[in-house]
Amino acid sequence: MIPPPRTSLPPDRLRALEEALEVSFRNPELPLLALVHSSARDATLPCNERMEFLGDSVLGLVVSEHLFRLFPDHAEGELSAVKSVVVSATSLAASAKTLGLAEFVILGKGILQRKVIPDSVLANATEALVAAIYIDQGLEAARAFVLRILGGRIEEVIANRHEQNWKSLLQQHTQKHLATVPVYRVVGESGPDHEKNFEVMVEVEGKTFGPGLGKTKKDAEQNAARKAMEGLLG
Repeated sequence: MIPPPRTSLPPDRLRALEEALEVSFRNPELPLLALVHSSARDATLPCNERMEFLGDSVLGLVVSEHLFRLFPDHAEGELSAVKSVVVSATSLAASAKTLGLAEFVILGKGILQRKVIPDSVLANATEALVAAIYIDQGLEAARAFVLRILGGRIEEVIANRHEQNWKSLLQQHTQKHLATVPVYRVVGESGPDHEKNFEVMVEVEGKTFGPGLGKTKKDAEQNAARKAMEGLLG
């Protein structure tokens, strides 16, 4: 006989989750729907992929509207670049770790055997929980949650403390959306050996972006990656 499907988290786990999220769910089924990874799906458990799909859209709307209102003089490319950093898997996983979501995500045996839960799993669970809050309490509650967990990240990005991540963000974006990876080329060097300046271009799917300038190749590549992100998302 197939056991009946689970419809909610155990009461003590639900209370602990609500304390971590600072959210009280009216429908106790929704958190379970948001936390089951596909590796744990079976006859008694759904998986969170549909919730993740909805949460991604709600998250994008909230962050886009917030940036639109907060920075009326920023161009579309600038806003898109900031949004890309804020809603990246790296950023969402960091928020998930701060909230302690690794303790609540329901995983299959394969992933449980790993020493560390992949960032992608935590990021997807965060998106799914955004959907759960949206379905349960509406857009304003979802907005409050998103801005509470990502508001600090937005401030960091605007303050340009994220620049060291442009290469990894470009890599994530091109792999996910274009099924390719960026290629960097040093196209110019100037100055004496102790004070060189580098000029780098980056190519993505036949399109070239740049130049990125810097005192080191690494800095020049980061600046080229930033220009590529602005160009691809602009």
